[in-house]
Amino acid sequence: EIAKYYPIVGHSVCMSIGSSDPLDFEYLANYREFLREINSPWTSDHLCFTMVDHSNLNELLPLPFTIESANNVIERVKIVQNELERPFLLENVTRYLTLSDREMSELEFINTILEEANCGLLLDLTNVYLNSKVFDFDPLEFIKALPLSRVGQIHLAGYEPNSDGSIIDSHDAPVTPEVWDLLEKTLSLIGPTSVLIERDRNLPPIESLASEAASAETLINKVCGAWR
Repeated sequence: EIAKYYPIVGHSVCMSIGSSDPLDFEYLANYREFLREINSPWTSDHLCFTMVDHSNLNELLPLPFTIESANNVIERVKIVQNELERPFLLENVTRYLTLSDREMSELEFINTILEEANCGLLLDLTNVYLNSKVFDFDPLEFIKALPLSRVGQIHLAGYEPNSDGSIIDSHDAPVTPEVWDLLEKTLSLIGPTSVLIERDRNLPPIESLASEAASAETLINKVCGAWR
């Protein structure tokens, strides 16, 4: 019913695109039919792994930034795109530790995969911002070094500060001013695109969610008016 009035985009959390476990072709076939049913213009999943020895850990776990890991993701993305029969975007994830960056940096890892797999980027600005705080880098310079022509969607979300000074990608709070500022600067680089505000927990009144969505729309119109 919703699809009669609004476009709907499929977004997956369990392909485990970076896993060494085999791809779940039954899941991909079922998901392909769902995407057809809602007429999804593209779909996406996360640049991470969730499956270990056929068990779903229900966590978006970061990958080692190695050539072997990148090649594994590249080959699996090619298969997924073929199976789903529509454009596929990979989403950058938060990480609280670095498994390995001896062979390449996170930027080199992402850029290599996007280029070799010929897929799009779902750019999660909150994830970039949180990683910049943990690993001490400039989030805007990180974004500028990405292949921005491949960005097909942007995600924003709130996060949870802990008493010890750490921050958790919790999706349970309003988008912060720092992330709104990063959105404005990113839109000035790439032009208008799809922007989604994520909220998984502590759902506020619908009016609050609508207000955030309106803020995103206003910012897109302000920054990208000349692009239209």
